[in-house]
Amino acid sequence: MSEQSTGSIYVFGPYRLQPSARILLRDGLPVGIGSRAFDILVALVQCPGQVLSRRDLMSLAWPGLTVEESNVRVQMAHLRREIHCGENGERYIVSIAGRGYCFVAPVDWEDYVDRGTEFEVSEVFPSGADGAGSLPSRPLHPVGRDECLIELTKAIEEKRLVTVVGPGGVGKTTLAIMTIHMSTSFDRIYFVDLSTVLDGGSIVDAIGAAAGITGANCTMELLATCLSGSRTLLTLDNCEHLIDAAAEVVERILHHASTAHILATSREAFRLPGETVHLLKPLAVPSPTSEISGEHALQWPAVRLFIDRAIEGGYSCPMDDEQVGIVAAICRRLEGNPLAIELVASRAGSYGLDRICELLDNQLALVWRGSRGAPQRHQTVQSMLDWSYAGLCDEDQSVLRRLSIFQDAFSLDAALAVARGGGIEDTDVAASIAVLVDKSLLVLQPGRGAATLKLSGFTKTYAAVKLAETAEYEGVHQRYVSYRSGMSDKVFDLKDPSLEHHRKMAVPAA
Repeated sequence: MSEQSTGSIYVFGPYRLQPSARILLRDGLPVGIGSRAFDILVALVQCPGQVLSRRDLMSLAWPGLTVEESNVRVQMAHLRREIHCGENGERYIVSIAGRGYCFVAPVDWEDYVDRGTEFEVSEVFPSGADGAGSLPSRPLHPVGRDECLIELTKAIEEKRLVTVVGPGGVGKTTLAIMTIHMSTSFDRIYFVDLSTVLDGGSIVDAIGAAAGITGANCTMELLATCLSGSRTLLTLDNCEHLIDAAAEVVERILHHASTAHILATSREAFRLPGETVHLLKPLAVPSPTSEISGEHALQWPAVRLFIDRAIEGGYSCPMDDEQVGIVAAICRRLEGNPLAIELVASRAGSYGLDRICELLDNQLALVWRGSRGAPQRHQTVQSMLDWSYAGLCDEDQSVLRRLSIFQDAFSLDAALAVARGGGIEDTDVAASIAVLVDKSLLVLQPGRGAATLKLSGFTKTYAAVKLAETAEYEGVHQRYVSYRSGMSDKVFDLKDPSLEHHRKMAVPAA
């Protein structure tokens, strides 16, 4: 047997663990245990029979962070529960009093080389010379998405059309790619990034190219034949800008290719018969009233993601209770959006947490750049929102800009009073609001009582910048002041956003 490699698969009981892919399977099905617990399990499995101290495990699971030893106990309890340690005679991890933990079950391992292993994605049809049809590489395991990953993997095996819906930057593409890499029940898997397709008439050609159909003018009949005959998973990423045309193609594929399943990502659903919508929500954040300590901060996915990315970006200050409180406040302002959190956290080392808080409502934060390898639409928050904004008609764009006048949640009556004018009637405003909610740009607030709406943090800043660039502001402000004069402060924040406040958003802070 050769020496263990980074691609080794560890086998114990009914489990197969591949650290490099960050996958744990039990009887062929994925097990979601969280990133910290996963790192602890890998450390133990790679050293079977050896005692690892809590400090050893802390340095592996929380590199660069000072955390309490109780975090290890919490993660260990969670890990044991998820792998059924102690149930039905299965014994994997034992505590050694005063020393640490030891993995006691027999462990075997094998090199990750065979295409037949369940970790390998199903075979893809040969593609053209340009590489069309190949699957994107497996991304890093997304923080806080273990349950979503399990649910989505199960959904696409049982349903023929599953659409992951959520706002820009929430992680739809990452979740979809992780899902297809973990899927084991399809004979063929194809991935099509529709963000590079400019018109609806080219969707069929793009899918045909991914499926290995060469030549021009791929027909629906030819495509249906190609997708039939075996269980096939077709993943259509970024459908929102071609939603009507994509919906028509999806409906025809499902009708003509009975063995095809479709996984789609979009900022709005297709609203087709038989469609299962997976609403991908932002990462959980602590409530404003909760007292969060450094010891318990990492239990919140949004906070954990921010701290991880801040450390990677050069932030080296100790994460005491005060610092963690600031991070929690920032994550709330960003409303748990993973892309926004990563972009902002990457500046923590350069700007400091306090300065970041000051700049969140400024246009400067919109243009902070992220990973150079990210798609262009995810390079900055502004480019992410440009992608959504460009997909709106002029009327919907105008309503979005006008709604940025509100500092907090607002009622439908308030929206109608402020956003009308300039040829836009109440019925037009209501229709635009429905579109903005469908496209995940406007949020309907949860809870009881009168329904209220809200623009998320960066969307509001972006829309305010757009409003400041037009001649609409004076009229919008006048209607806002007129309407609020007779309204309770329970409807929305009565802080009067001054003309200077909105216009300064168009100028980055020094």
